[in-house]
Amino acid sequence: MSALPPPATTPPAPRAAAALPWRVAPPLVSTALIYIGSGVLGTLLPLRFSALGLSPGLIGLLATAEALGFLVGCLTAHRIIAPVGLERAYAAFAGTKAVSILAMHFATGVPFLAVIRFMIGLNAAGLAVIVESWLNALVSNEQRGRVLTLYVLVVGLFYGGGQLMGESLNVRGPELLFIAGMATTFALVPMAGIEVRAPHLPHKVEIRILKAFRTSPVSVLACMLNGLILAAFTTAGPLFGEQIGFDQRQIIVLMACVSLGGLFLQWPIGHVSDKIDRLYALIALGAGTLAVAIALATVDRHTPFILLALLFSAFGGLAESLYAVGVAHANDRAESVDYVALSSTLLFVWALGAAVGPTAGSLVMELIQPSAFFVYAAVLTLAFTLFAVWRLTRRTLERPLESREEFLTYPQTSPEIYAWLPYHRDPPGETRTPPAASGDSRLP
Repeated sequence: MSALPPPATTPPAPRAAAALPWRVAPPLVSTALIYIGSGVLGTLLPLRFSALGLSPGLIGLLATAEALGFLVGCLTAHRIIAPVGLERAYAAFAGTKAVSILAMHFATGVPFLAVIRFMIGLNAAGLAVIVESWLNALVSNEQRGRVLTLYVLVVGLFYGGGQLMGESLNVRGPELLFIAGMATTFALVPMAGIEVRAPHLPHKVEIRILKAFRTSPVSVLACMLNGLILAAFTTAGPLFGEQIGFDQRQIIVLMACVSLGGLFLQWPIGHVSDKIDRLYALIALGAGTLAVAIALATVDRHTPFILLALLFSAFGGLAESLYAVGVAHANDRAESVDYVALSSTLLFVWALGAAVGPTAGSLVMELIQPSAFFVYAAVLTLAFTLFAVWRLTRRTLERPLESREEFLTYPQTSPEIYAWLPYHRDPPGETRTPPAASGDSRLP
């Protein structure tokens, strides 16, 4: 009897991308609530402090206090979390942030307000570290790029939505503080519903500024510039609008344009930066930001509102992209084992700029005139662009092409975000054991 021929084989069908597990929803909903509260405060707090009689310089100092709190939170969150675990730490961070927000209703002096703003920044960093650790535990490696995109959209859209909620709120009254405090408190509810044990503790942050500068000085300066001008503008922008005669509704809409422009323009800019040398992209971003800053220095309350909205959106989109393209350019020039430390260092550099920028930008407005903020931004951007051009001239013709990673948009939330991206691996000798879901020993 002759042997039967082997059965015909067919090539396996292409594997479809796995659906995201529904368990990513609670941390994302919690993030949405946190950023609604942050958005309500983002534009209205400078207007509130101005209505209470504080000068632009003092308002800038208060914003600096919050940025310093964020910086300290990024550096120390893992120490705060380690003794109690992520679940209890999240409750402590959210509760303390909510109380700090509400305490501004009773604050009577600048020192008290500075302490409160510092606490808000510190707890905001801790909340971001914990949410990003949980998202790491809830998804597989191939899903993390999609989760990052979703996370960035949630952060940007709900921050912008929170800003727009403040259109009709009385900046002198307690309503804006109540809304922000309630949203922050409600963020505890979805996190209580996560059906997975708390993940591994966050990474200890490694800061290597000199190594980052040797790897890509242009990237370091791009991230610093983003903090110095765009983070500063979240405080100086509402004061600028108020001083040249805009009403509250117009200021809210224009600042939302800055936030949403910063969110949506990054993807097309990043796509272009994938096709060309990213140093050219950074030079173009510097030149574009410079042009928009010069144009904004000439506006007044009679400028057509649609033109103002477009200029504010372009300023937000171009200046925000300096950070994301800067991080991508640095990673192009680094070894993969250095990605996490390098990206965390660039976030630290951004935070330093975000701490200095509000005070510097607001003082310039106070001492000269409102439009002087954009002169300040133009001078810094011009210096960066000239430095980037000089770096370009230092390249040799036989320099090999850089290896590069696909562009990803990074939120300036915490260093933990860089530890779980698809091409960011744990250091040699360090492994992670993912937590188990209730009733299941495996993660999806």
